[in-house]
Amino acid sequence: MQSEKTKHVTNKQGTQFAALARKFGVSREDFAGFIKDEKKVKTLFESMNTETDAWFESLQAAATKIGARLHLITNLVVDYSKSHNDAAMAGGPQTESSYNVLKVSDKYQPSENKLTNETIVLLNYPKGGGNYGKTVQWGLENGLRKTTPHASFAVGEHKTKLNYELGPNPMYVVETTGCTFGGGTDACYVWWDDARRKSNLDWQDNFGNGRDWFAFRK
Repeated sequence: MQSEKTKHVTNKQGTQFAALARKFGVSREDFAGFIKDEKKVKTLFESMNTETDAWFESLQAAATKIGARLHLITNLVVDYSKSHNDAAMAGGPQTESSYNVLKVSDKYQPSENKLTNETIVLLNYPKGGGNYGKTVQWGLENGLRKTTPHASFAVGEHKTKLNYELGPNPMYVVETTGCTFGGGTDACYVWWDDARRKSNLDWQDNFGNGRDWFAFRK
């Protein structure tokens, strides 16, 4: 079975790679020669993997200092063209129509109106003691970006068994932009419990225990 880290290059991605080479002045003949040289290609992609690993290892070290752990999700498809409520239902199919998460669509404005492939970093406090506001600040100070609910909903939609992979079960993935609703400061999340998934809204003060994973964009 293909591992989580192993990805096949699609024709579209290959075309984009060739276009990038042309942008930097590489001729078609030189690019074709490069692709046929397995040793050069291997060296290039090994260096790219090393850079990625070094970046994440450095972030993990910083997270350890605050008593947190991280999980990396690469190439997550986030569809910002979906409405907030449609995305919430896709991420949490058992979401009930009365849930407040479906009442805050006007609180969030997606920065993009398209499909994107995103790198998502999830942060968790395994022993609890986390804090929404301080965690968001920590992420920004360490070069991460906030997520809107669309990213959390996409994690729920595409990572349906994440609770079995990460534990504990049940678990939550929380967006890091937040909103105000009903006189309080809140955030949207997706909740896993065995095979069930629901999207909902809760006070920011309630997040930070061992079941919560805060979502950031790289």
